[in-house]
Amino acid sequence: MDHFLCYTATSSQTTAAPGFRVPAGVRLIDQFSPQGFVPGIGAVDLHCNPAQKTVANQVTPITNPNAHLLCWNLDTATLGTETVIVTNQFGQGELRASTPSQLCAPSWKSLKAPPTNKVVAPPGLSHFTCYSVAYVAGAAVFKPPTSVLVKDQFSAKPVAVRVGAPKLLCLPTTKILPSGARFPMLNASTHLLCFAVSATPRKTPVYDQNQFGRGKVNIIRTSLLCLPSTKVLVGSAG
Repeated sequence: MDHFLCYTATSSQTTAAPGFRVPAGVRLIDQFSPQGFVPGIGAVDLHCNPAQKTVANQVTPITNPNAHLLCWNLDTATLGTETVIVTNQFGQGELRASTPSQLCAPSWKSLKAPPTNKVVAPPGLSHFTCYSVAYVAGAAVFKPPTSVLVKDQFSAKPVAVRVGAPKLLCLPTTKILPSGARFPMLNASTHLLCFAVSATPRKTPVYDQNQFGRGKVNIIRTSLLCLPSTKVLVGSAG
């Protein structure tokens, strides 16, 4: 699993990229919702590039450069709260996860023209359902280094960033379409924990292709740095 640098984004249409078509009734299954739930899926709001991260001269390279994530916002009631202990390269923190807020789909990306890959989505990357998170009062918190360098396909060289608080916990997800087509999670144990991050270079627009179609994506600003993470469930409340 790569690190990801995510940008707020919107989607628009062109003749060559007519836009994404998300069917109603998509069911999402993850470890917080083992029976699944059917959210309202709204507009595109995040585009995520695989990213190289460097801390104290230790480089975590990109391993799957063609696999991006395009994320749609979700309109759904809070499913209950989950308390988890999450571990990654920034340490360990205890978080409370609440509302599912994004569905992220594996996506191809091109800077100049809509992708035309015969395989509609890049292999080796799960779908993710992302939940809003906040620290549990008085519990362990992450301690990101003061100097973190990141580099993705928008930047010519590594960029120093400030890392803030965690905002989203993204769980690998099985997606079931109304037709019954099922897209299982590929790695149930590896999650993404996304931290607020300072600005990095951007390029806009880009063109994405995934199982929902092909569209033009307008990149707005840097939003999150997502780290591969593991979690332990501490407790839940309905």
